[in-house]
Amino acid sequence: MNQIMIKRLLTFVCATAYCFCHTAVAQDLALKNCALSILPATLRQHVELLASDSLQGRETGTPGGWMAADYIASCFERYGLTAPYSGSYFQEAEDSPTINPRNVVGVVEGSGAAKGAIVVCAHYDHHGMHNYAVYNGADDNASGVAAMLEIAKASVSMKRSGYTPPRTLIFIAFDAKESNMAGSEWYAKYPLVPLKETVACLNMDMLGRIDAPPTGDTNYVLVVGADRRHPALREAIDEANTERGVWLDTDYTYYGSPAFYDMFYKISDQYNFGVRGVPSVYYTSGMHDDLWKPGDDAYKLSYPVLQKRTQLVFYTAWLLAYKTGY
Repeated sequence: MNQIMIKRLLTFVCATAYCFCHTAVAQDLALKNCALSILPATLRQHVELLASDSLQGRETGTPGGWMAADYIASCFERYGLTAPYSGSYFQEAEDSPTINPRNVVGVVEGSGAAKGAIVVCAHYDHHGMHNYAVYNGADDNASGVAAMLEIAKASVSMKRSGYTPPRTLIFIAFDAKESNMAGSEWYAKYPLVPLKETVACLNMDMLGRIDAPPTGDTNYVLVVGADRRHPALREAIDEANTERGVWLDTDYTYYGSPAFYDMFYKISDQYNFGVRGVPSVYYTSGMHDDLWKPGDDAYKLSYPVLQKRTQLVFYTAWLLAYKTGY
């Protein structure tokens, strides 16, 4: 090989490397900008609407529950998510034997370069009204729905910026979690993408409080399911947390209690994925005194910390959407 050919080869290699690095840097910058678009004020707007007295506790099968579902669907439409059910966002379970949940589902379609899909989800129903008191459920689970909506919006922004994920992202607001998780059970039976091709389920439930930090640091999140059940998911979450600069204090053990770890893994919607073999995790801020009581109100949430938790899930979803090793 003569010197001219060597020079041309080196020029080609350098140019290719430069283009690759430039593209990677541009994509990282776009991802960071989309994460920064997730704002405490916007999260609060979602929570205050979903947890308002006018929705009367969002009980499944009530006008308040239908209003919540309509609001979530309107957000999906405004953000630009694909409506997967013949132009509708609603997965109806009209012939369910016990209760008829109404899931709300929106899709950010991937390029297909990597097989499978990522589910990002949260339940929107709560306990309704009892003895004339409204159970608003701001933390349980308007907080998780608000996070899911903002991750969906940021994901559409990434795609519109020219970065279509190799895998499809499916966003689901489950109904009837408080009725034996009937909504997620229904979806698991009739999924958009077969569960054997579902790479991960990232579920958010009770995500907005800072009452019970494991180490005293209120910038924390509990992640149930990523450690003992799916260590590869823990690696992805840790990578998203550190390399993207979220820096939440992350507890994977549920305060070091194996019994509570197992119990809490089984009482939210990721369980209906996990029991069917899908790597699934449950992000939460833990228990507090207002849980399942009328005092679970929007003003008691910490929206700056909810922002960080939402950004962590956003980064994790995109990491999983790109990395074929998971």
